[in-house]
Amino acid sequence: MLEGILELSIVTTEGMSESESLKLIEQLECAELAQQRFIQGSISFEDYLDILELCEVDIDDYLEIVDENLETAVIVV
Repeated sequence: MLEGILELSIVTTEGMSESESLKLIEQLECAELAQQRFIQGSISFEDYLDILELCEVDIDDYLEIVDENLETAVIVV
């Protein structure tokens, strides 16, 4: 369930170059590794967010999505 709440995704646009696409894939891989480490309890939530920031994730937008996912998860449970 936690993976669904902390879901990460790539937003692409038409006409992206191959190098832009590869960079996004690398950023997502990095962010997903950090997510796995956080879920396993190997790193703190603060460290997780720091890594996401290094992966160029917009933390404010991400936290809004996580909040929405939490609200949905509470309603479902």
